[in-house]
Amino acid sequence: MEKARHVFEAKEEYFIQNGAMLLEKQITCNQGRDTEPIKIFTAKEIQQATNNYDPNLILGSDIATIYKGILDEREVAIKVKGPPIRCSTETMVDFFLQQVTIKQLISHKNVVRHYGCCLETEIPMLVLEFIPNGTLSDHLHGQCNMITCRISWLDRIRIATETSYALCYMHYGRLRPIIHLDVKSSNIFLDEFLTAKLSNFGFAVSIAPGEDFFQGSSVEGTYGYVDPEYQVTLQVTEKCDVYSFGVVLVEVLIGHHPSEMFLRHNNSVDYFVLSMEENRIFQIVADVVLGQGSNEDIQAFAKLALRCVKNKGDERPSMREVTIELRRILQLVRSKDSKLSNETGSALTRLA
Repeated sequence: MEKARHVFEAKEEYFIQNGAMLLEKQITCNQGRDTEPIKIFTAKEIQQATNNYDPNLILGSDIATIYKGILDEREVAIKVKGPPIRCSTETMVDFFLQQVTIKQLISHKNVVRHYGCCLETEIPMLVLEFIPNGTLSDHLHGQCNMITCRISWLDRIRIATETSYALCYMHYGRLRPIIHLDVKSSNIFLDEFLTAKLSNFGFAVSIAPGEDFFQGSSVEGTYGYVDPEYQVTLQVTEKCDVYSFGVVLVEVLIGHHPSEMFLRHNNSVDYFVLSMEENRIFQIVADVVLGQGSNEDIQAFAKLALRCVKNKGDERPSMREVTIELRRILQLVRSKDSKLSNETGSALTRLA
């Protein structure tokens, strides 16, 4: 009886503390009347949804452990505190609640939906849309449990374009621009139709109207994807996301993770930049890209990626410009595929 009372008191204390932090974040981020409603789940509901945190339901684990579950008669992904890491409880709480706050400001078809959260545990738990086909990283680097992970060149361009839609909306679709700050292939999820869904907003920040940047206090993001200029100035701008997205474009094009080292080059991005400067891009692109793409669209895609990963933010395009160029390349590839299909169909008809 005494133990049950202490558990109840702890849940109530966590709920009050986490709820107050969430409210403070919502006020700071200037949430308005158009925010997406979020449901508050109980710890008991989460426990039942995960079958008492059944290890067989774990989808993945890093800073958080993600379980597949059923809530409100639909499949969901539930994020709970992951393995112990070197950061304070307050930092972890802030990281989880930041995702709730920022995600309430974003409603877009290419962003993972956020259904709700649980505030009754020391580290809040998040309830998200379940995305069945893993991440872009899984498909590019062969980590998906499928017969083949080799997505086509057309799909690579389309997924990149869809991700740019989400980022473009975040940068321009609201009064306060939202900067993701952790754009990477493992944060781009793919649904049953391989439609891109951007996720994981724990590092995201919003820039106040009239301000050019948000002044950070420490570098956030993932090694290999972080804007080098931001690492020096700690100033968060839209160009931080442009750089990280450019790294994803390089990854899509050459099929290597950005942290991979090549001979004397520190990472794949340096290797890509030098290859572009020496006009030998076709020697380093992924086999799928080389086999399915034309010289014209591969070069256009590579030139866009090169602009995005410039060291100085002023030299990079805006996400709006990136989106426009990706749409142009996508239309170019689709028209070539359609023409090839029509020619093949005509040839088969003549042979019949």
